[in-house]
Amino acid sequence: MADTVNALTSAVNSTLAKLTPGDEIAEADRYQLLDAIDKLRVAVEPPLLTVRNLCSDHHGLVAIRVAMAMGIFDAFASAKNGEMNADALDENTKGGKALLVRIMRVVCANHVFEETGVERYRALPLAIMFASNSPPSEASVHSYDYFEARGYRNPQDAYDTTFQLAFETKEHYFEWIQHDPEELHAFNTVMEIGNRSLEGVQWYDYYPWQENLATTGDTNRVLLVDIGGGRGHDLSGFKRKYPEIRDHLIVQDLPKVIEDILEPLIEGVQPMGYNMFDPQPIRGAKAYYMRTVLHDWPDKQALEVLRRVHDAMAADSVLLINENVLPEIKAPEFSSSMDSIMMELYGSLERTER
Repeated sequence: MADTVNALTSAVNSTLAKLTPGDEIAEADRYQLLDAIDKLRVAVEPPLLTVRNLCSDHHGLVAIRVAMAMGIFDAFASAKNGEMNADALDENTKGGKALLVRIMRVVCANHVFEETGVERYRALPLAIMFASNSPPSEASVHSYDYFEARGYRNPQDAYDTTFQLAFETKEHYFEWIQHDPEELHAFNTVMEIGNRSLEGVQWYDYYPWQENLATTGDTNRVLLVDIGGGRGHDLSGFKRKYPEIRDHLIVQDLPKVIEDILEPLIEGVQPMGYNMFDPQPIRGAKAYYMRTVLHDWPDKQALEVLRRVHDAMAADSVLLINENVLPEIKAPEFSSSMDSIMMELYGSLERTER
C-alpha cells in the first residue's frame, strides 16, 4: 500500500507541474478533475481530520473579511508586481503590523496570497476578487466591530476579545464555560480526541525521559505534574505505555474539569483541582509539563503561569513545554486557523520561534 500511495503522490505532483492554467481548462474537464480530487481526499483523509478541518474552515473567511476591512486587498491592487512585504503593507493599511502578519498567515494558508519569503507576500488571482467594490466585497455583511473599534490592533488582553463581545460577558472563556456542564464536557472531550488522536507520536516517544527525568529513588517525590492536563489523557497514555513506572504522576486542571473525569484514571495517575495562576502546591517535582497550555494566554498571563512553576521547582527540576510552533513561512492551514481561534477566544496566539 505504501508503494501505491508513493506512486500516486509522485504522479499527482508530476501532473501538477505540467498542468494547464485553470482558466484554459475546458469547463467539463475542470469539474471532472475537481470531482476526482474530492473523491481522492475522501479516500485518504481520516474522519478525525475531516472533522477538524470542518471546525476550522470558517477562520479563513474571518481572516479574509478582516483583511478586507484593514485595506490589505486594496493595498495589493496598487502594488508593483502584486508583491509587498509586511512593513510596506503596514504603511498602507489600518491597524498594526502584529495583527497584519497573523491575518496574512491565514489568508496565505487559504491560497489567497503566497508567501515568497519571511513576511513577504504576493497576491494570487483570488485576491483580486476581494478588493473594494468587487462582488465578494459588496456581498460581505459581517461588520467585525471588534477590530474596527480597536483600530485593528493585535489583541493583548485575555479579557477583551471577540468572545467577550459576542457573548456580552466580562468573564474569560475558561470561566464562562464553567457555568455550562454540557459545554465543558464537550470541550474536555475535544481536548482528548482532537490534536492528540491525530498526532500519533507522543512526547514520551521522542523525549528521553528515562535519562532526563531519572530520580534518586525518593519514593515520596513526584515524577511529573501535568499542568492544565484536562482529564488526564496524556499522563494516562504515558503510564499505559510504561506501566513499570512507580513514581507519582499528577494531572492538574480547574476543579470543574477534574470533576468531569467520569472514569477512574489508570493506577498511578492522581487528579488534582488547581488554578495555574495560584501558587503551585506540588513543590520540587522532577518535571512540570504543559501541553498546549501557554497558547491559551497572551504573554502577560503566560509569564505569570511560568513564574508559578518556577517558584515551585527544585534545583534539578525540569520544565517541559509542548506547544505547536508556527513556521515563519508557509504555515499549514490548520495551524494558522488555530492562531485565529486563540485570538478570538483568548486574545492569545500560536507562537513562532521568534
